[in-house]
Amino acid sequence: MVSLIPHVIAIVIGWSLSATVIAAVSAQLSAQDIDELESVRLTIKVTDSRESLSLDLAALEQDFEILNTNTVSQSRFVNGRGQSWVDYQITLQPKRTGTLVIPGITVGGETTPTLELSVRPLSAQARQTIDERVFFENEVSASTIYVQSQLIVSRRLLYSQGVQLYTDLPGAPEIADAVVLTLGETSSGTTERNGKTYGVVQQQYAIFPERSGTFTVPGISITASVRLLENNRVSRKGVRVGTDDEQITVLPVPAEYPRDKPWLPAENVRLFDVMTPQRPHFEVGDTLTHELLAHLEGNIGSIAPPLTMTLDDDLFRVYPQAPTIQDDTSGATVKGSRLQTHSIVPLKPGGVTIPANELVWWDTRTQAVRVARTEPRSLSVTGTAVTPAQVETRQQDAAVPDAESQTQTMSLSWSAMLPAALGALALLTIVGLAWLAWRTQRASRTRGRPKSAIRVLRSALESGGANHVHDALGTFLSEFYACPRPVALRRFSASSEQAASALEALNRHLYAHTKGDIDAHLAELGKLITNLRPQQSQSHTPRLPELYPDYSRAGR
Repeated sequence: MVSLIPHVIAIVIGWSLSATVIAAVSAQLSAQDIDELESVRLTIKVTDSRESLSLDLAALEQDFEILNTNTVSQSRFVNGRGQSWVDYQITLQPKRTGTLVIPGITVGGETTPTLELSVRPLSAQARQTIDERVFFENEVSASTIYVQSQLIVSRRLLYSQGVQLYTDLPGAPEIADAVVLTLGETSSGTTERNGKTYGVVQQQYAIFPERSGTFTVPGISITASVRLLENNRVSRKGVRVGTDDEQITVLPVPAEYPRDKPWLPAENVRLFDVMTPQRPHFEVGDTLTHELLAHLEGNIGSIAPPLTMTLDDDLFRVYPQAPTIQDDTSGATVKGSRLQTHSIVPLKPGGVTIPANELVWWDTRTQAVRVARTEPRSLSVTGTAVTPAQVETRQQDAAVPDAESQTQTMSLSWSAMLPAALGALALLTIVGLAWLAWRTQRASRTRGRPKSAIRVLRSALESGGANHVHDALGTFLSEFYACPRPVALRRFSASSEQAASALEALNRHLYAHTKGDIDAHLAELGKLITNLRPQQSQSHTPRLPELYPDYSRAGR
C-alpha cells in the first residue's frame, strides 16, 4: 500500500499541471459606441500560451469590413513566475448602423464571449459632404454585347481637397472565359464636376468574352480619409469608396451573319494590299511580294481569319510566309492587325490578274454585316513560259556562282588578297566573340523560362479557353524549340499526325463559324506536350536566317 503513494502523488501533480496550461480566452473592444465611418479594434487575448493560431473570422464579414489583423506574442517573469499570452488584434469597420453583434470566435478549442457594438449614423450633412468629396464614376461601353466582341470598362476616381487616398486602385478585373487587356496606363489629372475641381485617377480595360450568356464585371473599393467640420470641430473620417458589380449580357453570333464565314466582330475593319516592286510590267520568273494587311479596330489581331491567296497554279507559283499578328492597346480601344505575305512568281507571259481579297465582318456599332475588300491588280508579263520546276531550279542556281566567276576570283594574286583576308579574319573573330557573349547572356536570361511557359500552358489547358491555349502554346513551343512562334507551331504540327490534328481543331474552333467540341483535342494537346522531350529541341541548332531564302522549300 505504501508503494502506491508515490504513484498517486505523481498522477495528482500531473493533473494539476495539465490544468494550468489550459488557455484562458477573453475579448474586448476598443470602444462600445462609434460613428458609422469609424473603425474599432477587437482584441482577443489568449493567456498561458505562446503559440499563434490562425483564426476563422468569416462570421465577422457579414457586418464588418476586416481592415487589418495583427498578432502579438508576449511573455514576462514577475517574482520568479512566468506569464505568457498572445493578443490577436483585429481592426473592423462596420458595414451598417445600429447595434451589431460580434459573435464568439473559437481559438484553440475555447470560444470568446459575444460582444455588442453600437454604430451611430452620420448626419445627412456629413454624408452629403463625403459623397461630394470622393466618389467613383464607373462606365461600361454597353450592357449587351456579342460574343468575342469588345467591352470597354472605364474607372474614374474623383477626389477633392482634403481627401487622402490610403490604397491604390486595383488592377485589371479577373473574369472567367474572357480575355482582359489593359488600355494605356493609369492616368491622373484634374477635372470639373458641377463647377468644382477634382483630382481624377482613371483606368480603362478591354474585355472580350469567349462564351455567350452573362458575366459580371466585379466591383472594386478603396480606403480614403475625408476631413470634416462638425459642431465647429475638424475631424477625419475613414471611408471606403467603391463601385457596384456590372452584369453584362453576351449574345451569340447573330442569325444574319453568313454561316460559311469565320465570326469577326469589330468596330471597323480595313483591308490593304501592297505589291512590290510597284510596276505594271514583269518578266516571267520575277519574284513579286504581295502583302495583305487586315486592320481591326475594336478587336485583337488573332481573331482575324487566315488571309489566303488563291491563284491559278498554271499561271503563278505562290510561296506563303508566316503571318505577323500584332495588337495595339495604347489608345482608348484595341487595334489589332494580321499581315499575310506571299511571294508570287509568274509562270506564263500575257495579261494576268491578281484577284481581289475580301473579309466579311460584323459591325458592332451598326449591328450589320459588312465586307472589306481590296481591288484586283492587272499585270503584264513578258518572256517565255516556264514550269514550276524550272523556277525552283533557277532560284537554286542563283545562289551558286558560275564557273567563270569562280575562275576570275581564283585568278587574283595571293599577295593582293592577303591583307583583305587578314582583315576579314580579324573582323570575323570579333563578330564571333560578340555573338558568343550574346548567346551566353541570352541563355542566362532565359534559363528557366520554359518551366514558366509550361505552367502557363497547363493552366490554360485546364481552364479550357481556346484563345488562352493558343497563346500559351505558341509561347511554350517558341521557347522549347528556340525559334519564332510560327516556325515552332509548324514544327510541332509536323511532329506527328496527332499534333497536326489537334492544332487544326484548335484553329478551327477559334476562327470557324461553327464551334466544335474542343475538350478532347485540348486533352490530346496536353498529352503531346507532356511527351515532348528536351532532345527534340536540342537536335535543331538555331541558325541565322538565310541571306537568300529558298522559296522552293516554302511551297512544299
